[in-house]
Amino acid sequence: MRRALWLLALLPSLLAMASPPWERGVLVEVGAYPLVKLGIERSDGEVLAIRAAEPGKGLDRAAVKTLRRQLGQRVRYRAAAYASSPVYGREVILSQAESDR
Repeated sequence: MRRALWLLALLPSLLAMASPPWERGVLVEVGAYPLVKLGIERSDGEVLAIRAAEPGKGLDRAAVKTLRRQLGQRVRYRAAAYASSPVYGREVILSQAESDR
């Protein structure tokens, strides 16, 4: 019984450890006209283009479009996956993103 209570008490912290950590960056534009796309410049200088996720698996096209309004601002985000593109280089698929104040 005590073991079950311990596990129940530890469940929130275990779930928090299972999710990817928050990363920080600045929203920038990636690419050249007419292929401009929203991206994130990380603190180490790497620029990642943001790829819209499939519905229900992260930030979809509509969410990325609303995120564009915050261009130039600092954000914190959780990456669901990474991909590579011949046009944009390394891309990130976001599971969450919010402004970092």
